[in-house]
Amino acid sequence: MNSENILAGLDEERRALGEGSGRGVVRELATDGSECRIVYAHCAPEELDDVIREETALARSRDYTLEWKLYGHDTPADLADRLTAAGFEPDDQESVLVLPLDGADLDSFDVAGRDIRPVTDEQGLADYAQIARALGRKNAEEERQRLAAELRDDPEALSIHIAYVDGQPASCGRAYFRRGGSYAELAGGRTVPEHRRQGLFTALVGSRLRQARERGRTHVFVDALPTSEPTLRKLGFEVVTWTRPFVYEPGS
Repeated sequence: MNSENILAGLDEERRALGEGSGRGVVRELATDGSECRIVYAHCAPEELDDVIREETALARSRDYTLEWKLYGHDTPADLADRLTAAGFEPDDQESVLVLPLDGADLDSFDVAGRDIRPVTDEQGLADYAQIARALGRKNAEEERQRLAAELRDDPEALSIHIAYVDGQPASCGRAYFRRGGSYAELAGGRTVPEHRRQGLFTALVGSRLRQARERGRTHVFVDALPTSEPTLRKLGFEVVTWTRPFVYEPGS
C-alpha cells in the first residue's frame, strides 16, 4: 500500500466533507448547528493565527462547539501549539488506519449467524442510544438526536449497524459515505461490557466493509484508539498517520 497516495486520497476526502471558508479551511457543521468540525486546513503559516482567531470568534457568535481535527501530516508543524495557545483543549490521539477493499478477504470477518441489523427507524436509534447509556455516555440522547437529524438530512451518507444478542442491542458501529467520494469511514464502534470478546466488534466491521464494497468504495479508513487498533491491524488495516481533535468551547 502506497502511504503517500493513501494520504493524498484521505486529504481529498477531508476537503469534500464540508464547505470551504475561503481561507483554506473546510468546515463540517452538524445538522442541528450545535457543533462544527474543521476537517481540513491548508493555510499559509503567517495567516494561520488570524484564521484560528476568526474560527473561534465564529464559534462564540454562533454558540457552537468547535473541533479542529489535526492530522499527523498537517502543516505547519507547530499547529498543535497554536491551537492550544488559542484556547483549544487536546483530546485523545488516535491512529488512522486504512484497508484497501480491492482484494480484501471479507470472509475473514465472521458475520455468519450474527444478528446484525441496519438502523432504519426510531427504534433502531433508541437501541443505539441504549448501548451508549450502558457504557456510561452522558450525551446518549443528544447523540441520538444528532444521528436522527443526519439520517433525515441525507440517509445515503450514514449507515448505522447494530448487533443483537438474544434480541437485545449489544454492539454497534457507523459508516459514512460522502457523496462523490471513493472512501468510506468507520466510526462509533462500541460494545456493552457483558458481550465483549465475543467477536461482535469484528462482525460489525465486516458488515460495514461489505456495504462499502457494494457501494463501490475503494478504501475504508477508521480513527482508532489503542484499545481497538490491534484488532483492526490483525484484520488487515494499516496505520497511515495519526489524528487528534482539539476542542474549543465558547465561554469556557
